[in-house]
Amino acid sequence: MEGNWNYEINVRNIDTCCLAAFELHDNELRECILKTIEESFLTVKYNHSNATQNYEDDIRSLMEKNKTLRQEIDIKVKDLQRQQAQYETFKHDQKLLSQEIKERHEAFLMAKKYYKKFLKIYYTIETKNDDKMTIFAQFFTEAKKDSENYSVRLLRNKENATYELLSTNPTLENFKEIQRKLKESNDIPGALCCIRQSFLNVKALKKH
Repeated sequence: MEGNWNYEINVRNIDTCCLAAFELHDNELRECILKTIEESFLTVKYNHSNATQNYEDDIRSLMEKNKTLRQEIDIKVKDLQRQQAQYETFKHDQKLLSQEIKERHEAFLMAKKYYKKFLKIYYTIETKNDDKMTIFAQFFTEAKKDSENYSVRLLRNKENATYELLSTNPTLENFKEIQRKLKESNDIPGALCCIRQSFLNVKALKKH
C-alpha cells in the first residue's frame, strides 16, 4: 500500500509546463490581436477610400449642376435684356407717336379755326369704323346748311392716311381729274383748293 502512494511531485516541472502553455497561449492571443488590428486598419482605409470617392463624385455632380444652372441663368439674363431693349424701343416709339399725334391734333385745331374764319368752310366726320372714315365738308359757311350745295365728301383710310374723293355737290366738270390727282398725290389741301375754286366758278356763272 505504501508503494502505491509514493508520488513525487516536481514543482519545477509544473511551473515549466504552465509557463510554456501560457507563453503559447499568449503568443496566439497576441497574433490574434495584431491580426484583428491589421484587419481593422484595412477596413478603415477601405471605407475612407470609398468616402473620398463618394465625396469627389458629389463635388463633380454639384459642379455639373452649377454649370447647368449658370447656363440657364445666362439664357434668362440675355432674354431679359432682349425684352428690356424691346420695351425701351417700344417706349421710345410710343413717345414719338404721342408727340406726333399731339402735334397733328394741334395743327388740325389751328387749321379748323383758320378755315372757318378765313375760308368759311364747315366740315365734320360723318361716319367712321376701325379702318376708314367719311368726311363731309361744305364751303362758304361756318355751319352746316340744310342744302348740301358746295359740299364734298371724302373717304380717309386710317391705315395708310390716304384720301379718296367720293362726291361733290354740285358735280364738277373736272371731278374725275381732281379725283385722279388726289389718288396719285394724296394732296388733300390741293384738292380742296381746286374744288373750292371750281365752286367759285359755278357761283360766278349762276350770277350771270
